[in-house]
Amino acid sequence: LSRVVIGIRDPNPRVAGGGVERLRAAGLEVTTGVLADRCRHQNRGYLRFLHSGRPQLILKAALSLDGRLGPPPGAASGVGPQWLTSAPARLHTHRLRDRCDAILVGAGTVVTDDPQLTVRLPAGEPRADRLRPPLRVVIDGALRTPPTAQLCAPGTLVLTSRVALAEKPAQAQALRARGVEVLGLPPPSSRDVAPRGGPAPTSIDLYAALHCLGERELLMVMCEGGATLHGALLEAGLYDEAALYLAPLFLGDEGVPLLRNFAVPAVSAAPWLTQLEVTRLGPDVLVSGLLRRGAFAPSSPLAAAPERESAAASLEDPGAPRPKEDGDVHRPG
Repeated sequence: LSRVVIGIRDPNPRVAGGGVERLRAAGLEVTTGVLADRCRHQNRGYLRFLHSGRPQLILKAALSLDGRLGPPPGAASGVGPQWLTSAPARLHTHRLRDRCDAILVGAGTVVTDDPQLTVRLPAGEPRADRLRPPLRVVIDGALRTPPTAQLCAPGTLVLTSRVALAEKPAQAQALRARGVEVLGLPPPSSRDVAPRGGPAPTSIDLYAALHCLGERELLMVMCEGGATLHGALLEAGLYDEAALYLAPLFLGDEGVPLLRNFAVPAVSAAPWLTQLEVTRLGPDVLVSGLLRRGAFAPSSPLAAAPERESAAASLEDPGAPRPKEDGDVHRPG
């Protein structure tokens, strides 16, 4: 070994400083800063954890062209699941799940849709190099998750309020009997993380919820929640990126919106996507990018896509060479 190429230096204070110098002192040629932007993107979950103690959080949603998650509640469902997007888009979602450490939903999604929140990929397709599947996490301040739900099994964490945990010990015990971990969290610590209109007695601190996941070394988390949870996380400034699957249909103004209890005072103050990528998935379109807050301008050069391989495109074709991306990130400690 005569030469070492480094993309970015590890900013972890426990290991930063001295490694490059020791290599050079040993007579090795060391080059740093190679493809640094790509390396930062690949390790963004780890870097987010070091910066804030929480994971990188992805807003994931399947939407109609008019921004609806689904038809009005109580609308005739017909036969079978009411998917908006096609099989290629749903398969892409499972590939994205496979690269995450946890999948997050709210209690409303569990009660309404009874999701499995598992990774389901075709037999023989390569999977992320991990010891266990992504943790299923439910934000459930009022402890409404039914013990009969499909996700009530080992590998599920329910984050509830301390108030609900004290008032519903039998419900908590029923969930734990199914192998679910139930953890009580404090109420919102400030107005910044309280629901719009004021916290309810069973509201929980969303910052505390994400720090709880960070303490478990979960670095990439995807939220597949409903309008209320999406709105609360965006209002609190906790989303870092988005993956929006757009289906070619309209659901009308009575459909379920992407966001509830979220408003912006002006276009310039709106959260927006930079490093934008648009990927065709059968009849659907995936719009993805990193979230920025404020200072939006339609002509901003920051909205342009970076000069790097599209992570979405690499997920689309299972036969193409697959960079390990998030599966390669460092783990704290």
